[in-house]
Amino acid sequence: MGNILWWHWVVLGVILVLMELVVPSFTIFWFGLGALLTGLLLALLPEIGLKWQMLVFVVSSVGFTFCWFYFFVPQKKIKTILQDEQAAIGQTGIAASRALIPGDRGRVVFSVPVLGDESWTYLADEPIDTGNRVRVIEVCSPNPQERFLKVEKVR
Repeated sequence: MGNILWWHWVVLGVILVLMELVVPSFTIFWFGLGALLTGLLLALLPEIGLKWQMLVFVVSSVGFTFCWFYFFVPQKKIKTILQDEQAAIGQTGIAASRALIPGDRGRVVFSVPVLGDESWTYLADEPIDTGNRVRVIEVCSPNPQERFLKVEKVR
C-alpha cells in the first residue's frame, strides 16, 4: 500500500469525477479534483510519502468542497431568485378571494407553484371577483417580510 504511483491518483480522480454523472450530488466531483491534484503533485514530486499524499488529498478535497458551497452556491441562489421573479411575470391563476375596490388585496391560486407557493396575496388596480382569471404583472416586495403579486384581469 505504500507504493502508490501518480497515475493511481489520476485514475481515482477520473473515476470520482465520472461518478458525479451517476450520483449528482456535486460533492464527489470535488474529491475527484482533489485526487487529480494529488496525482499531479506526485508526478512533479515523486518522493512524497503516502502520509503527505493523503494529507494533500484530504485538504484539497475539503478545500474545494468548502469553496464551492461557501462562495459560489450562495451567489447562484441569488441569481435563481431573480430569475424566478422574472419567470413569475405572465403566469395566470384564479382569484380565490375578491378585491372589488382598486388597491384591495385578495388571494390568487395557481395550478403550478409560482416562486415556490401555489397561493399568493395579490393587489389589483381593477375590481377582481372570485373565480376571475388573473395574470401576474409584477412581484412586489415593499419590505423583506412582505411579498405579494400585482395582477390584472385576463380578458
